[in-house]
Amino acid sequence: MRPVEPDELLSGSRPARWKVSLLGILAVGSLVALCFLNPIDQDPAYHRLADTRSFAGIPNFLNVASNALFLVAGFYGLCVAWRKRDEEFLAGWVRGPWMVLTASLFLTGLGSPYYHWAPTDATLFWDRLPMSIGFASVLGLVLIERVDVSLGRLLWTPLVLAAVGSLVFWRAGGDLRFYGLLQGWALVLVPLILILFPGKYADGRSWAVVLAFYGLAKVFELCDRPVYRLGGIISGHTLKHFCAGLAAFVIARLLHTRSRTNSSDGTTPRAA
Repeated sequence: MRPVEPDELLSGSRPARWKVSLLGILAVGSLVALCFLNPIDQDPAYHRLADTRSFAGIPNFLNVASNALFLVAGFYGLCVAWRKRDEEFLAGWVRGPWMVLTASLFLTGLGSPYYHWAPTDATLFWDRLPMSIGFASVLGLVLIERVDVSLGRLLWTPLVLAAVGSLVFWRAGGDLRFYGLLQGWALVLVPLILILFPGKYADGRSWAVVLAFYGLAKVFELCDRPVYRLGGIISGHTLKHFCAGLAAFVIARLLHTRSRTNSSDGTTPRAA
């Protein structure tokens, strides 16, 4: 009989093989399919946002200022991740991925205003970089905490490096395919993991709220000008920042408040 590895003890029972295989097929299949698509260029019109009003010498004021919630959420999350005891994570090393995720939220609150102050492809890189690290971190963390600790530990760092690489690839060759794939993985695989795999923490509803806010943010992003035309008060892009910032705050909050569940049935243990 082989010895039981420490991460296996943390993971509890192994997940059903078909579920893990489904995730692998979707991820690898989409990556292979992407290689047969034509390159995706950055649309120059992306930088022409509806609300360009200035205030107090700050251009595009509302699109700049509406990122403040990322700074608050990221700082809050960093403090929570730093102060939590090792035993509150599945393993002490899981603090690291959470620190990276919450740091990416905070840095989004710096990179996004930098871009919106003077929108160009060059400044957009610094807007997207922390966001892409955040997408990869969330995907890696749900793999760690819901699918399998060992698998998540193996994949988390490559996912984050791939996120950075997708943006370097875009800036070097003007091709957004791999950055788009990363967002697609986050939007498809994360909800699928939440549905298929029981949680080790009572945080499933919070993750659903995160996804709902982010989905709403994408809708507002696509409706930038139509929303602004409704009254000329606020644009869809500004509302996108509010919704995405609320998603970031929910992430920090769930890390602070969540509790462990019974690994066998996904329910929260009752107090004695």
